[in-house]
Amino acid sequence: MAELQGYRVGSVRSWRGSVLMALLAMAAGLLAGCSSDDDGRAQMAQAADGPPRGGGAERAIPVSARIAVQEELQVTLRGSTNLRARETVDVIPKESGIVASIPVEEGDRVAEGDVLAQLDDEEWRLQATQAQARAQATSDQVTRARALADLDLISEQEVGNLVSDSAVAASDLELAELRVRNAAIRTPISGVVTHRYIERGSQITTANPAFTVADVDRLEARVAVPERQASAIQVGQAARLMFQEGADPIATGTVERIRPVVDAESGTVQVTITVSAREDSRLRPGQFVNVDIVTETLAERITLPRTAVLVDGAVPRVFVIQDGQAVEREVSLGYARGDRVEVATGLAAGDTVVVIGQDNLRPGVPVRLMELDGQPVEGQGQ
Repeated sequence: MAELQGYRVGSVRSWRGSVLMALLAMAAGLLAGCSSDDDGRAQMAQAADGPPRGGGAERAIPVSARIAVQEELQVTLRGSTNLRARETVDVIPKESGIVASIPVEEGDRVAEGDVLAQLDDEEWRLQATQAQARAQATSDQVTRARALADLDLISEQEVGNLVSDSAVAASDLELAELRVRNAAIRTPISGVVTHRYIERGSQITTANPAFTVADVDRLEARVAVPERQASAIQVGQAARLMFQEGADPIATGTVERIRPVVDAESGTVQVTITVSAREDSRLRPGQFVNVDIVTETLAERITLPRTAVLVDGAVPRVFVIQDGQAVEREVSLGYARGDRVEVATGLAAGDTVVVIGQDNLRPGVPVRLMELDGQPVEGQGQ
């Protein structure tokens, strides 16, 4: 019994030791696995956040830049208006009658004196023929009377009466011929037929226009300028016409006249600018345009796109590139027009100024120049 009992005790103790060793081994494995997972998560977080801030090179910011240059700066006054033809005429018939034919249509170009419409003139031509016959007859009577007066066969008074009758007959002939001529409705100017108000076969009168003709090759823009700025405008100054704000000019014009009085209601002075529509076929009477009147030309001024200047602080600033890094410069601004602004101080000719990407910069960060003066920089691709 003692041996058996001793055997059983020894076996139990041995079994318990084996189980304990197995549990310890499993715990060690679990601890090792947790440690490995934690290390993996840390490595993934580090990969997502990038290299540690305390070490390694800082990433370069891609930007576009322009070289600051000195050039002429034109100071302008902006106005807007609708173009109008320099000369527009409503063609009113000189005779009432029935329209026989209309050889032109709206949009047709016509020269001064061209026929726009023809009235039925058959009756007037017959009247002119009769008037011509009467004028010829009275003229012959005057010739014969003078011959008789030389022979003292008739008195001078009778000759005088015949001369008066002949003059009246000649005047009647001229009126009849004028009516025939007026049956042709002609344009008094060269230009384009902009409106036709009559139809063939209709009865027209001398009270209403039959056509409108405009000289569309010579246009003008009448701009209302505030009184306080009118003193800067003079006759002969140049002006630029644009369809939209910031667009390239489509034509140039000249200040032709300045109204000498101020409009009491609007407080403005009317300035008339002439422009040739032949510079651009898109120019037409009635179009809305922006007009820049050049009042002064300043030499050796630096201008930048408005977007290149940061104005989120107390002082306007820009970023320039020096030795591959961003350098902040405080600047003062001058004249501004459209998308351009003058930099009065803070920049010098030759500075490389960041115009795109400056919102992501801070002083001292490295930059990667992708574009310079609108041209890609070789070797700086993504």
